[in-house]
Amino acid sequence: MITAVVSSALVGREKAPSRLSQLATRFMSALVESRARSAARELHRHEAFISNLGRRQDHSAEFLDQADLLPAKI
Repeated sequence: MITAVVSSALVGREKAPSRLSQLATRFMSALVESRARSAARELHRHEAFISNLGRRQDHSAEFLDQADLLPAKI
């Protein structure tokens, strides 16, 4: 069996994240959360709109009946 030994000098040291990268990470997290909330609101509005359309009754047949005479304009 071959065993590999990795020296920490070859791997390098991990640097602590800079202040700028921390700010960028926080900004991106806030942006993603904001977009997720916005998408949830849009989905809720869409679902409410669709359910409202399902509750409405279609009365168009009463107004588009071709058998009735049109009223005469005086």
